[in-house]
Amino acid sequence: MSVAIQRIGESFVAEVDNIDLAQPIDDTAWEKIYRAYLDHQVLVFRGQSLTPQQYCDFAARFGPLEPHAVVAFHHPENPAITVLSNRIHKGKPKGIRDAGSHWHSDYTYKQVTSNATLLYALEVPDAGGDTWFGDTAAAYSALPEAVKARLEGLEARQQYRWLKDRTHPESRWVLCSEAERQATPEVVHPVVRTHPETGRKGIFVFPGVTGTIKSIVGLDQPETDDLLQMLFEHCQQPQFLYRFKWQDGDLVVYDNRTLMHCATTNKLPANHHRTLYRINTTGSEPY
Repeated sequence: MSVAIQRIGESFVAEVDNIDLAQPIDDTAWEKIYRAYLDHQVLVFRGQSLTPQQYCDFAARFGPLEPHAVVAFHHPENPAITVLSNRIHKGKPKGIRDAGSHWHSDYTYKQVTSNATLLYALEVPDAGGDTWFGDTAAAYSALPEAVKARLEGLEARQQYRWLKDRTHPESRWVLCSEAERQATPEVVHPVVRTHPETGRKGIFVFPGVTGTIKSIVGLDQPETDDLLQMLFEHCQQPQFLYRFKWQDGDLVVYDNRTLMHCATTNKLPANHHRTLYRINTTGSEPY
């Protein structure tokens, strides 16, 4: 039986059926999967059962694996895997409890940003812990032509967990070690980026703290704040969003290049356990 692709979102997100990712994937199946990845931006594989090595092997089909900047929750067998969990094991957190309950795209704080992110669900609660996805290419396409012209050529200064309040528990000065702060200097990226494979343009600024926008180059702070607020509100309109409800064994892969996402683990009760393995793959420098 061949791989089947079915759209489950209105304009993006698809489910991939008739495939066991623990088994070798032939070229024909892989070409279909990767084409679907570019077309739908989020792919869902239900009912998977993978070892850490099998998970890494599949992820590597999307590009070089890139460990997360915070090393404390790397998987003991493979540092390319980051453990996301709200469980406490032997008095210590098993993983990152909240890896991003805010709108963001992965690794925008790096000069070379992420291509694919993969999330593999080991345990999820009966309710809660959903993940929101947002189609920033569709959001850009829906902008008035005058706004598109205004955004042309603009660049944003950003830095990992840079907050004005250095005492904030999510700030780089609280959450990161000195070595981790040194490894995450300021970067400058376009406000609108072009997908290097599809050619689609997408809004590439986000309100989340992981890639905090300091300012837009050439604009004063009030202009920066007003423009960003307009873009943030525009991208979060319902027609651009999809809410994904997890099941045990789900593997989700999404394309960071014209997509944003938001976890909801900050609202999850402590006794509702959620453990996922995350892998990021290296993309390219945005343009």
